[in-house]
Amino acid sequence: MATLAPATAEAQQTNFYLDRLFMPGAPSDSLALWRPEMDKQTRLFGQLGLGFALNPFRIENHLDDPAQAARFAQQGGGPPVRAQLITYVDVGAEILERVSVQAQMPIVLFQTGNPTVNQDIGRDTVSLVPVAPMDLRLDARLIVFRNSARTFKAGLQGGVWLPTGNQLSMAGDATTTGGVGIGLEYALKSFFLVFNTGVQFRPTSGVNDFKVGNEWRWGLGGFLPLRGGAMRLGAQIFGSTGITGQTFFDGDNTPLEWMAEGRFALDKKQRGWFSAGAGTRLTPGYAPDFRIVTTIGYAFPLKDVNPPSPNKRFKFGRYAEHGADTDKDGLPDDIDLCPTEPEDHKPPNADDGCPSLPDRDGDGIPDTKDKCPDTPEDFDKVDDQDGCPEEDPDKDQIPDAEDACPKEPGDRNEVAEKNGCPAFIRRITGSNEIQILKQVQFATGKATILPQSYPILDEVVRLLRVNPEIKHLAIEGHTDNRGSNELNEKLSNDRAHAVMKYLVEKGNIDANKLSAQGFGPQRPIADNNTADGRQKNRRVEFHIRDQAPNVEAPK
Repeated sequence: MATLAPATAEAQQTNFYLDRLFMPGAPSDSLALWRPEMDKQTRLFGQLGLGFALNPFRIENHLDDPAQAARFAQQGGGPPVRAQLITYVDVGAEILERVSVQAQMPIVLFQTGNPTVNQDIGRDTVSLVPVAPMDLRLDARLIVFRNSARTFKAGLQGGVWLPTGNQLSMAGDATTTGGVGIGLEYALKSFFLVFNTGVQFRPTSGVNDFKVGNEWRWGLGGFLPLRGGAMRLGAQIFGSTGITGQTFFDGDNTPLEWMAEGRFALDKKQRGWFSAGAGTRLTPGYAPDFRIVTTIGYAFPLKDVNPPSPNKRFKFGRYAEHGADTDKDGLPDDIDLCPTEPEDHKPPNADDGCPSLPDRDGDGIPDTKDKCPDTPEDFDKVDDQDGCPEEDPDKDQIPDAEDACPKEPGDRNEVAEKNGCPAFIRRITGSNEIQILKQVQFATGKATILPQSYPILDEVVRLLRVNPEIKHLAIEGHTDNRGSNELNEKLSNDRAHAVMKYLVEKGNIDANKLSAQGFGPQRPIADNNTADGRQKNRRVEFHIRDQAPNVEAPK
């Protein structure tokens, strides 16, 4: 075992919490950055992570003098921490799309390194054990701002680390520590950026020449969702620096890492996920030469948790201690949901104590919710919850059996895949955008809609009329980058409002269901350096911002 007494040694109570990856752990987070993003439904989640770090704390980090470091190495000394394998266990909850709480317990599953003795205090300052608990982190977040388009979000985060870690194995600080931070997110057309920054308050500690204390932390990342969010690719950089004494942007106290990652949904509802990432350090600070991380997790909304109905085993007589059974159905009143109405033991809830609701047509939809109680629903995936069979819900005179687009009015076509479909627009399943197959054309430099584009907008009108579940449609105007931003933003805004005026005045669409906004050249979808790209960027888009499912189309 190599020993070393530095020229100026200070007594140290313990070493410190080494790992610089504070894995966020929530369902929408990346591997190193937390997002001010939460699900609309209150949900619980859990995640298990596994990370490997190579040389996270090296000889040169704790010995500033190169000559001392060389002698130390010659005496058989090596990095205080050569490798760490850490598991990160997270559980938490997101509440009302605004607040989240969680707990993370990291555990060192395996680590190797070299004992590092400070002779002035006569004991090891780094004495690794292969397996060691780390400091438990309790975390809370609050989303404080979201714009109406949900393209910009801001949140606050606070955390507390409890001293549960092994303080001689680089797994814990000496006392309870805390931190606060902010998270920002800005979404572009098909890409979003995340920024984190904050401070962590921690005790002064260290090893030989190396000291740590309060830190400023930061991170920035960009991410590309694919396949409707089922896959996400991205990269991030993250790091910190000391903010006490001589640690401020000191080389050893300023670790900076980059990491690329991929995230993949494990089920159709995208409640389960698997992530993997890898990266290296960018500075001489105390970060690993190489890091690889994987996670697997699952989240489920609380509304999916349905308590089971009382089981048949709770029969009055056998369980006389339950008390009276007013309706004499064999279920005591204290577990009978309808104590004065006898259970008929019919599905879907044969043991809840209540008779099934009347359903004259036997389609499984109670008469109280069935708009056609004497005609069974045909369950053709068009308004299947209203109880009425649909022959032609889009009113285009083409029966559902032949209509390739049963909710989008269109004309007859000899091609089966196009029969009954509109010619200029599409509504893609799972998307909130009404896709325009042919651009809406305007007079050059003006907001005057050209007559050849009227049929496109007329199809949008027909779609809105037969789909009353669309409660709000946002009309967006976009331009290329030629001309000033101010002029382009005004032109795009005027064009979006011109389209809205057409829908209201000529289509008789309720103006309260529509909104219009121009974005100028801010959101290109093609290269503005080519004529074809500029032509594609001059466009009008339609986005469904609010819809209520299972609303019957007008007769």
